[in-house]
Amino acid sequence: MARLPKNDKVVDIGTIAAALGVSKTTVSRAISGNGRVGAATRQRVQDYVKEHNYTPSVMARGLAMRCSYNISLVISKQFSDFEMPFLRKTMRSVYQVAEDCDYDVLLTLVGENETRPVERLLDNRKDGLILTRTLERDPLIPLLKSRKLPFVAIGRPEDPTVMSVDHDQIGGCRELTSLLLMKGMKRIALLGGTMLYTVNMSRLEGFKQAYDMMDQKIDESLLFLELETDDLRMQAVSQALERKPDCILCMDDRLTLLAMNMLKQQGVRVPQDIRVASLYDSSALAESSPAITAVQFDAYALGRKATQQLLQVLKGREVETRVELGYQVSMRESTKT
Repeated sequence: MARLPKNDKVVDIGTIAAALGVSKTTVSRAISGNGRVGAATRQRVQDYVKEHNYTPSVMARGLAMRCSYNISLVISKQFSDFEMPFLRKTMRSVYQVAEDCDYDVLLTLVGENETRPVERLLDNRKDGLILTRTLERDPLIPLLKSRKLPFVAIGRPEDPTVMSVDHDQIGGCRELTSLLLMKGMKRIALLGGTMLYTVNMSRLEGFKQAYDMMDQKIDESLLFLELETDDLRMQAVSQALERKPDCILCMDDRLTLLAMNMLKQQGVRVPQDIRVASLYDSSALAESSPAITAVQFDAYALGRKATQQLLQVLKGREVETRVELGYQVSMRESTKT
């Protein structure tokens, strides 16, 4: 066992965890008596504390209030493909900010109408939680509020009292759609996923606002929403092409790439025969041939700000209820006229 000079300095949870070869979570549970820890491990931690004349640091004093120094990151099962750029970047920034503050992050997957995975988190006591998605009539929000667990929602929850962080989805999508309309693309086919997710609702709202601002009328036959399977997405691209739009506008990067592949297979040239754009950017779209016009939202900044907000609340500090981050529209070769 690594030894420290007695009474030399405050020993924090990270030091104990490193010395004993266990996690900070295990140390906090062993000291606080909260949570499942083996008897032998609990004794090792207690012996170490006693041997080194352990003086509680600010972090350790939190254990007296039954803090676990664990937060949970909740991700929808529908979007649990961690190769998705948005999730990967958001998760990375959450983990980095949490680690810098000596918090561990527990990843939890939930279905659209599931609550049980989060109920287990609440039963096992976590200090706080970050929702990476918000739904219309989200069942998790009233649950978390009733249990009084501090949490931050990434997105735009219906309840204005819920602490949230999001990009200006409406503004970004409104600006891109307005630019397409100004370039003469009046007939825009919009392809998107379920409206259960508030991010898709916001992007649709931005699209509609652009048409209103430009005093243009949306062709309802060119709206293809609720596309939740690849079969539905491919059917939508085919149907859109039959209606001869000026542009295919997709709500996310994966749908955009699928549409581009279908267009190439059918010999439809972009931008010569049709233009293509996306309401969410990724490196794959920027590196595509041709490069795809898109709205850029910084997923790193989103995860970082959400985690910072949560940790500030856990320290007892006041924060803004709703934080809205910016965006950037990148006009690229795919919408050249």
